[in-house]
Amino acid sequence: MIYSISNSWKYISISIGLIITVCVINTRSTIDTDINLYNFCHQNNFSHKEHKTHELTESGQVSHIKARTGDSMIHDYVWDGVPVKGAFYMVVQNSDLHNARATIRSLEDRFNSRLNTSYPWILLNSQPFTRKFKKYARLAANDPTKVFFGQIDLNAWSLPYWIDNNRVETAMKQMLHYQVENSDSLYYHQLQRYQTGLFMHHSLFDTVEYIWQVEMGTTYTCDMFQNDPFQKMKDSKKKIGFALASTESSSGMFSLWPASLQFMKQYSQWVLPIEKTIMSWLITSEREYNFCNIWTSFQIVETEFLKSPEYQIYFQYLDYVGGFFYERWTTASVRSIAAAMFLKTSDLHFFEQVGYTESKGEHCPLNEELLESSCTCQYQNTLDLRPNSCNIELIRLTNPETINTMVDFAKSKLNLKEEALNFAS
Repeated sequence: MIYSISNSWKYISISIGLIITVCVINTRSTIDTDINLYNFCHQNNFSHKEHKTHELTESGQVSHIKARTGDSMIHDYVWDGVPVKGAFYMVVQNSDLHNARATIRSLEDRFNSRLNTSYPWILLNSQPFTRKFKKYARLAANDPTKVFFGQIDLNAWSLPYWIDNNRVETAMKQMLHYQVENSDSLYYHQLQRYQTGLFMHHSLFDTVEYIWQVEMGTTYTCDMFQNDPFQKMKDSKKKIGFALASTESSSGMFSLWPASLQFMKQYSQWVLPIEKTIMSWLITSEREYNFCNIWTSFQIVETEFLKSPEYQIYFQYLDYVGGFFYERWTTASVRSIAAAMFLKTSDLHFFEQVGYTESKGEHCPLNEELLESSCTCQYQNTLDLRPNSCNIELIRLTNPETINTMVDFAKSKLNLKEEALNFAS
């Protein structure tokens, strides 16, 4: 294995009887202990008949999780006329109606309403949708019959039984003290966990091949109807399509990489050779994690990849460690590491033509033709030019032919000779 862990793991030495008790009750105190407990309990399959209903993890329970209210399936007629079984997906709350409508309308205007037939929307909510929300969300779409409202199952949203509530409260207070963004919101922690490994099992995704993940509040700034991103993904057999990548704060994710290294060691048969993947983009020359991640505020991902055994086992491994609640692990960071482990570089695609703005940043194409013909964004504001951007390095691997266009644009429009040379190097 080419990866190494800089700090030695502290292994627990307790009696077999106590281990069995801990596997069932699972009151943990450190991430090192979390990982070792997962390994021991998973390998030895310890359980207790009083906890029989919890023998399966959330990932294992999804086969019998069913939506209790709202829509539960997409009918076959929805796919009539569309070249790909692709769907837009967004998690919302009833109080988000205005922002949700604005985002739907923005994507409809820039892409979906320009097609001969439109792709469906899947909106999920941890609470039952109100009639008002359903009514006005449908009106924002070009085809109201293709907007589906699903309720997230409580079993998939609630804190799993192995998570210590007191420890979660303590951890959230500590992260708030250190100003870790969104760390004091339990909803945010639940959302990141759900988006990472559970949403794709909702019955509304049963027939969906590609999922266009949309973040509420985003505004799309470039027309995309002439080059269907869904069709590009399928025709080119891509697994993940992206537009932005940047570094994430390390303060809420200090144990994600050590846990991932432990996973790679235990499940090495699934980890591809580094020269075939984007792993070099994720690590420094000293083999340290650099906290780069592919943004999920816009991302198109193949459903089959998210449901694959390797991805689901990786999620389950991390889920047991508990970092979605004890720390601030994000969907973007976990999925980026998963892509680096399980996917070839050629499985990823950079969508230069997808311009959009969200609360943390903006992607605007560094391309003269696109800016003149189809975009209204300001290229000076694009995240590609910021110090914390990881985009250029990733594009060099996934779409090297695009770099030359970006360099030419930088030379002619931005007068950034040094930055242009950095792009090309």
